Amino acid sequence: MAERIVHSFEAGRRGKPDELESIIASSIGGFLLTLNPNSRFDLDVSGDYIPREDLFLICIGGELSPALLDILNLKSELSKRVSLLYNIIHRTSLGPEKFKFVFNFKQQEDVLASNGEAGDIGNPIAVAYRYGPTYEPWERFLAVETRDLIDDLFYGGLKTYAGNFILPHIRNGINSPKIPNFPNHSIGGLGADGKVAVDVEYDGNKPSRITNLTVCIEHEPTLSIDDLRAQVTPIILSYFNQLHSVAGFGKIDEKCVHINPLGAWNRGGWIVDSGNREAKPYRDGFASYGCCEDSFSGEDPSKPSGTGTFLARYIAVQVVGNGLADFSRVALTYTAGSKDVGLNITTNGTARIGQNELEAWVRRNIPLGINDAISRFSLRNSNWYTHAVQASDFFHSPEFPWNKFEVKYK
Repeated sequence: MAERIVHSFEAGRRGKPDELESIIASSIGGFLLTLNPNSRFDLDVSGDYIPREDLFLICIGGELSPALLDILNLKSELSKRVSLLYNIIHRTSLGPEKFKFVFNFKQQEDVLASNGEAGDIGNPIAVAYRYGPTYEPWERFLAVETRDLIDDLFYGGLKTYAGNFILPHIRNGINSPKIPNFPNHSIGGLGADGKVAVDVEYDGNKPSRITNLTVCIEHEPTLSIDDLRAQVTPIILSYFNQLHSVAGFGKIDEKCVHINPLGAWNRGGWIVDSGNREAKPYRDGFASYGCCEDSFSGEDPSKPSGTGTFLARYIAVQVVGNGLADFSRVALTYTAGSKDVGLNITTNGTARIGQNELEAWVRRNIPLGINDAISRFSLRNSNWYTHAVQASDFFHSPEFPWNKFEVKYK
């Protein structure tokens, strides 16, 4: 008899401080790659609010390669871009006098990428389910979908374009299974901050039920908590029921849906909270499946945390896409200064071939080096960073190459 296990995922809305800081870090990274595709950086972003000055304080630091440090007016350009991004996400029109920027960049040491393979230690992990939408775990898929649903209600279902930032996330053709469209209307009085937590119980490797859906939404006092719940709950239930009709999973008991369970929430963002892009590493990966890797928003492609996780995810998708297993957990091990890469694939007993044969097939067909992954996924192309800003997630969009099934088993 299979054991029951509950997996959980939390998706922050785009105005949630640590989510916003991750988006800022990714947007800066994309801009730096437009200046030089070989740029190296490891960015740290934190935001806060200074009541006595009525200012938003945004601290941007980290390590940059020497060529970037020599660029004139870099800090001024970043200030403009980040201010614009903040206004888009919060639907505000604050002038430059409302922002205070503090920059503290250091030089990135060449030795960190000198061997061309792993300039640092990394232990990335990713998973894939054969029958999940875009091969994602259901709790992760549902949390991000619901987050995007709420954001679409906030942004009115409109595409907003300014510079290189596009909001909200516009899904493009998830066809396995077909996913319902979001409603094309808005709810007045919503704010940009919030989060969605989803718990899914699995019977072995098969999802059996949704045990919890908690949605926290910042809203203006003009929208009462009762009206908020009355408007949002039916939309969520309708969407989940549509998902159930086309995908066989997603139906949810209304008793499991909790909208602002602590009551009204009228002030959010940096005004009441502080954040840091490194605060929630699970938002980047697959934490409830044993991933303890660092957050990788704002890291250049030479870092094993991000690039290695993309590659682990790609391998997991190839395993389940070929029907070699119903579930795949791929763990890679990078050692500083070494070209050797450790590989471990587990399937919770669902593999159709032996573990040694499975891992040998992967090694024959998919190079595991960091530079190999950079080339396979075109990671020095700044468009992927722009798309990461748009999607605010690395493993939900079917457009990202590491989420695609490509390598046929022979």
